[in-house]
Amino acid sequence: MAKQHEHDFAKLRHVATKYYRETNCCTVVAVAAAARVGFGKAYHAMKREGRRDKRGAYFTQYKRALAGLGYDVVPVDINMGKTLATAKKRCPKKGTFLVNTRGHVTCIRDGEMVDWAADNNSRKRILFITQVIKRED
Repeated sequence: MAKQHEHDFAKLRHVATKYYRETNCCTVVAVAAAARVGFGKAYHAMKREGRRDKRGAYFTQYKRALAGLGYDVVPVDINMGKTLATAKKRCPKKGTFLVNTRGHVTCIRDGEMVDWAADNNSRKRILFITQVIKRED
């Protein structure tokens, strides 16, 4: 059996509910997956940027949290379709992207969707897409 990676959705969600009693934490999960860190590190980075427990977060909050973890978030003009279901099929095989829909953000990392939407045909409409890039220091 394959070892479960620490930034797989199932593992991140498990840590969120068991140890942090978190809900509405898609931005924390997306930050953890994009930055390849554990849920706790992403949770505290988001908390420093003003995210309240069991609440959603704003784009500026998770952009600053990722910046604090050493990543830049840049807008991209890429066609992944109009819905999350289509984005899952069309996503690039290289790179890390945050797909923003109304009230939700999804991380797509190297062609794999790290989100609950990966297992269902979510028809949530895409508002905009950004790319997460590791800063060269």
